[in-house]
Amino acid sequence: MTTFFRPSSTLTPTPRPDARVSFRQPVTEVGFVDAGWWPRSRDLRAELPALFDVLWTACRDVDRVSYNLPFWESAPRRMQVEERIVRLRGLRGQDPLLLTLFDSSDDEHIDVLVIPPEADAAFAERVLELAGGVGSVEPPGRIFELAAALVGKPS
Repeated sequence: MTTFFRPSSTLTPTPRPDARVSFRQPVTEVGFVDAGWWPRSRDLRAELPALFDVLWTACRDVDRVSYNLPFWESAPRRMQVEERIVRLRGLRGQDPLLLTLFDSSDDEHIDVLVIPPEADAAFAERVLELAGGVGSVEPPGRIFELAAALVGKPS
């Protein structure tokens, strides 16, 4: 068996997959969630960089995350994403369906509905549509109920 070796200087980094996220439009203070997100795993270290790419591109200065401890794999209290330090806080009492993102000024937060990574694709896509839908004001559990009901119906 022949093994080929290329010096690391010639290797190109593997691009991150895009975040599967849908933001509610228009953004208002009414409602329970601001976005829906379907991560590929329960590893925040692997998943947050793609989500932050989207947020930072949209000029959202998010630098802190609170999450439900039992839902996610073990995560560090701080991690570096690009050139920024992001602080993570795991809470047992936080709704497992939500990830809350805070901006550096403490003026804003974004409540993100988390779709379990193992969710069926049709269900996850429907949740993303509902969470990011125009005027969506449903609580997290209700969005999941509506998505499940809609997936079961023929189009």
